[in-house]
Amino acid sequence: MSRAAEPQILFNYTSAVGVGELERYVITYDLYEGDEIPPDVPLDSLWLRVKNMESLSYRAAYLMGPFILYCDVRTEDYHHSQKIIASVDQPKFEPTLQAQQSCIAELSVHRIKPRYVWIVDIVSQILFTTNTQVTFQIVLGNSKEAVSDKFIHGTTTAASSDKITVSRLTTLDIWNLPAQINSHYKKKHLVVLTHGLHSNVSADMAYMMEQIYKAQGKHLDEQIVVKGYTENICQTERGVKYLGTKLAKYIIEELYDDSVTKISLIGHSLGGLVQAFAIAYITVKYPWFFDKVQPINFVAMASPFLGIVTDNPAYINLLLSFGVIGKAGQDLSLEKEPETDSPLLALLPGEPVKNIMARFKRRTLYMNAVNDGIVPLYTASMLFLDYEEVLKELKKLEGKELNAESSNIDMVRGDFLNRTVVSPFTKMLGLLAPQKFPQSRSTIPKVSFLESAVSLLIPPLPDKSYILDPSSRDPVIIHDKIYTADDIPPEPAKLESTFEGNTNILLSSFTMARGNTGESQKMEESIARQWHDGLSWRKVVVALKPDAHNNIIVRRRFANAYGWPVLDHLVDVHFSGDTFDESIALDGDGCDEQTASGDPKVDMKEPNKRYAWITRLDNPKLFDEGPTGMISTIGEMLGTFVKDRLASFISSETSVPANEDKLISYEYMNGEI
Repeated sequence: MSRAAEPQILFNYTSAVGVGELERYVITYDLYEGDEIPPDVPLDSLWLRVKNMESLSYRAAYLMGPFILYCDVRTEDYHHSQKIIASVDQPKFEPTLQAQQSCIAELSVHRIKPRYVWIVDIVSQILFTTNTQVTFQIVLGNSKEAVSDKFIHGTTTAASSDKITVSRLTTLDIWNLPAQINSHYKKKHLVVLTHGLHSNVSADMAYMMEQIYKAQGKHLDEQIVVKGYTENICQTERGVKYLGTKLAKYIIEELYDDSVTKISLIGHSLGGLVQAFAIAYITVKYPWFFDKVQPINFVAMASPFLGIVTDNPAYINLLLSFGVIGKAGQDLSLEKEPETDSPLLALLPGEPVKNIMARFKRRTLYMNAVNDGIVPLYTASMLFLDYEEVLKELKKLEGKELNAESSNIDMVRGDFLNRTVVSPFTKMLGLLAPQKFPQSRSTIPKVSFLESAVSLLIPPLPDKSYILDPSSRDPVIIHDKIYTADDIPPEPAKLESTFEGNTNILLSSFTMARGNTGESQKMEESIARQWHDGLSWRKVVVALKPDAHNNIIVRRRFANAYGWPVLDHLVDVHFSGDTFDESIALDGDGCDEQTASGDPKVDMKEPNKRYAWITRLDNPKLFDEGPTGMISTIGEMLGTFVKDRLASFISSETSVPANEDKLISYEYMNGEI
């Protein structure tokens, strides 16, 4: 390829990804072979284009999609801990690639070396249905002209080149290949990741999975195997019990074999509660499991262990209790179960969960101090926390803006809205009001539920310096402490609350006056005390820029890059290969010996009496899923009919601009990333 060469398409492939799916393309360019450098080595860049091939009318089809892609491009040796100086080596990403949009990236060949390797990830942003896909086209050419629509449409085949190889990896490849590479170990440490509401494990927790696998080198006598249950996708509104039961059966029936000697559980948001229920179900139905498999890490990230009652206006709690987000909404609003007259979340901290929880070497909670509009600090921390110390650390950061760069948000959201038909999904989310947070009392930032939900599709982007220069990143972990029984205040008098009269702004969403005589706070405090009874917890408070709820797990590699230090901490602490010292600290200081050993009088093999709330088969109800969950259910009933007729439906409901070609042409000219 010389500079005078005619435009050539070197690779042209069309594929599609559905909910929770991603594809990876590894582009290898062998510049030359052997030890001797040829005198005429070409240093011409390659050009890459990824195009969302869906019809322009699909931009309005949020509830049947949304039909959006995320994509990023990076070099093989890229790592977020290394400073990038050369602009040509910078990673590139597009967080919201809409229907008929293209993103174009230059793959720079700027220095002489035998081989260049680039990695391209393309991720589905579909949220609500399992039977639709986003079709995309990936094209590699020797010039920018070669990847243009005009040139592609006039070319029937790609030119062959023995110097360029493109390997395609599917979602299953990305998740399964690391374990297959290290399959020579006799013992396995099983790590199970669990996603939250309207999320999925295979795409949203893929970055976490890959970071955990990088710790394999520290485990010389065992194989790390990271898995996630994918059959709960688009089912998250069915409730904690439904999701946890399916997760438990997946662990026993599909993941367990005699080589599994250890297990770690990591859950995000609702996933923290789901994995806790899975422990209960396994303990009752398969009592042998935790005798054969040693519990190592129980990690919950921004999980609402106390529900989300006190942080919402009364009418929002009413909607939750009525099932606006299905059975999961009722669980989170602490609705009492008819059979037990207790909320499910109030039953979880007791037996049999506590007995097994005490056996875990580490029990860790990660929580957002600010910018999490989904799960407030008090419920993610199980209420008991040194709020004064956390507030003190936050105030040290007040000079450093904890809000996202306004230009980034305005640019992405403004551009998105200017080019997109108003979404009915946004109108529906408008019902979910911002959390109450008295702005006059502090400048500490906090985003609303609506902002957090919209950030799934329109993420506030990290600034350039953050991605390229590790030294520009402020520390995000502002509090890290193991809480034992000595740190829990004594139980107050019957008519009082432990935090009554507390003016700390971080507790304002918990202590604010409500019309239910404080019953919700009493219930939440009771649940919190049960979780701390005989158990110690490591609590890690982080201060992330928006959207913290998605950033904390790095939902997308670059769009949610503010969470990189959190996952670095998680991997370093929980997968360092040395569990002895910390297990002593946790179990010795914070675990009640009687609780840890279990009550010998409790018969774990009798599931139909004491633990009927775990094993009882509930009659599934169609409306347990709530309005947005119904989208998935009805979509599955209709099958492929939905997408086949969607374009005509949208066209009849939405006025598509007459100058569609001009819009697409403009976006192509401005689509370089």
